[in-house]
Amino acid sequence: MITLEPLRDEDSDTLFAWINDRELVEQSATFRPVSRAEHDAWFRRVTDPARDDVLICAIREDGRLVGTCQLLVDGDEAELRIRIGAADARGRGLGTEAVRALLRVAFEERGLRRVWLQVFAHNARAIRVYEKTGFRRCGELAGGRTLLMERLAG
Repeated sequence: MITLEPLRDEDSDTLFAWINDRELVEQSATFRPVSRAEHDAWFRRVTDPARDDVLICAIREDGRLVGTCQLLVDGDEAELRIRIGAADARGRGLGTEAVRALLRVAFEERGLRRVWLQVFAHNARAIRVYEKTGFRRCGELAGGRTLLMERLAG
C-alpha cells in the first residue's frame, strides 16, 4: 500500500504545514511553532545526501505524501520517529506498514542491533502499532508520561 522514498523538494511545504499543526504535533511531541527559516534549514540538513546519521523517508500512498519516518542513527542503534500527517491516512494501517518497512531497512540494510523510540503513554494507537511490529517497553520518562520502547535485531 505504501512506499518509503527520499523526500523531494516539493514535500517541504507540506512538512512545514504539518510541523505547525498543533493537534498533529502534540500526538508525539511538545508543540512549538516553527518559522519558515527554521524549517528550511532543517529540511536542508535532513536531506543532505552526505549524512549517514539520519535516514528520513517520505511515506507515500499512490505517490501522495502521507507521512514521514526516520532513523536517527548512533553507532549500531537508532531512534525511530514516524508521523502520519495526512488526516485521511490515519487509522488505516499505513503507520504499521511504514514501521515494518523502516525496520527492514534498519536491520537488514543498515545492520543495526537496536531500534528504540519514545511514545506518549496516552497514545494507545501508536503503542499498538509499535507492539504489533515487535517493540517492547523498556523504560519510561517524565514520571511515566513517556514510554521508551525498543526492538532488537533478530
